This record gives sequence, C-alpha cells and structure tokens, in this order.
Amino acid sequence: MKASVILATTGAMLAMAGPLGKRVMETDWVVQVVTVTVTEGASAAAEPTGAVFIAQPNRHDDRRRTSTRRSRPTSAVVVPAPQPTVVAPPAQATTVAPAPAPVETEPVEQAPAPSSSSSTAPAQNTQPASISGEYEEVMLEQHNIHRRNHSASDLTWDSTLAEYATTIANGCVFAHDMTQGGGGYGQNLASWGSSSDISSRQVQTGAAGVTNQWYNGEVMNWDFYGDANPPSGSSPQLWGHFTQVVWAGTERVGCATVSCPAGTVLGLPSWYTVCNYEPAGNFGGQYGTNVLPPRGDATVTV
Repeated sequence: MKASVILATTGAMLAMAGPLGKRVMETDWVVQVVTVTVTEGASAAAEPTGAVFIAQPNRHDDRRRTSTRRSRPTSAVVVPAPQPTVVAPPAQATTVAPAPAPVETEPVEQAPAPSSSSSTAPAQNTQPASISGEYEEVMLEQHNIHRRNHSASDLTWDSTLAEYATTIANGCVFAHDMTQGGGGYGQNLASWGSSSDISSRQVQTGAAGVTNQWYNGEVMNWDFYGDANPPSGSSPQLWGHFTQVVWAGTERVGCATVSCPAGTVLGLPSWYTVCNYEPAGNFGGQYGTNVLPPRGDATVTV
C-alpha cells in the first residue's frame, strides 16, 4: 500500500487602488494530496499505511466474501508508508504592487525514470480529460480510458461497492476498511485538500484521483510487463494504485468522493475518494497476465 503526502504551498498577493485608498491583501493557497492503495488481506490503520500485496491468491476465482470469512492468503508483504514530506514555502517580501489573481496549483511529483528503455512505454503527448456528466459516468470513464490503453476490458459500475465506499468515505478517516460485505475486494484511497473554496470540486477531484494520482503518478514506475511478479527489490509503493486501475481481471468498480472538514482526513478541508474493485487486483504470480503493456494512447490529465 502506498501513502504519500505532499504539502505544497503557493502564495499570491493582491493590491488594489480604489476610492478608499490603497489596500494590501495577502492570500495563501495550500494544497495537500494523499494517496494510498491496498489489496485483500490488509489491516485497517489509524493513519495511511503501506500497501499489502498478496503473494499467493486464493484457489477460488470468486473473491467476494460471504458472512463466513474465507481464510487469508498464505503470505503477504506489508510495506510501510514513507514519512510525510513537508515542503516549506520560500520567504517572500510583502510589497504593495498590482499582482495577478491567485492561481491554485497542485503539487507535481516527478516519477523516477524506468531502469531501462522500453518500446512499450506510454506515449508522451498529453491531452486534457473531458470532465462532464454525472459522478458515476465520469469515474467509470477515468478508469476505462486507461484500461483501454492497456488492453483491459471496461469496468462496470457496482452500486454495492459504491455504497461500501460511501460509508467509508463519510467516516472521514483516512484508513482502509474492507470489512463490509465480507471483504474480498480491492481498494484505492485518495485525498485532496485546499484552503480555498473547494465545495464545487467533487467530480473533478474524484477524476483527478484516478487519472493524475493513481495512473499518471505511477505508470512510469512499472517496467515489468510480462513478468509474473515484479522484482523483489521493487517497492509496491511506487505502482500499486496503477496496477489495480488497469488490472485485467477486475470487472467492477464502485467509488465515492465526499467532503471532509479540516482536521480529519487532512489538516485542510478536503475531498476524500474511495474506490472498491472486484475481483481484486495485485495478486502475486498474476501480474504478467493482468498488467498488460500500453498501446501508446495519448496520456490524459485532469
């Protein structure tokens, strides 16, 4: 499971001359982004933890649990999450001068380059994603546009998985919970917050969690197409969300993005996104047949 916390701060100063004389106003925009993923067998934690990647799948293809919970896999690798990284803002002198309107920027994390070049690398050209329609429609498309690029079939919306996601997200606790319905499904979490007014950004934030954070933020870290398992030295923190999004064996998804007050999920007001997947991905020994090479479609951003 991956958890990364990026706190980026931008400041913009406004000065306006009007009938009442000169005024100076300073506005700080603060953005936090947290992502994490988990697969079946992970334990809930009080704060973001690492990812649990199952070394051996259960013998049964149907991984939905009933009221009688099935036994856990024979072994699992638990990866601790890295410590949060705080980026301090540079010192700025306050001046009384016209300034452009403040612009909110999201932090950008530079993904490490693959260890070797590959002809299957995703296309470098990018284009903005079209964000229109209802939440369910947008979240499905943001998953499926990437799955098509990796020759995986489109996901369908599962209202039960979405209900589970809503219950978890409404708790405003950034921790995995796959106990509802007996478990057996995979789960990705993401959160984004800002000191600005974010009340109208539910759909955009949910879509950005899928595309900008889970896919674009990790796809370049995966260079193991065709391998049953990634190398033992490879950290699942770098690619676990991506592999779940494009996992060919996953058929259904249900998501929720809810507003959480400051001091809960993040220190700022935030949108908290939970997506549940069934059948779950990230099973040891199955990566080669479920994480397929990209076709080279243009990368989209939200």
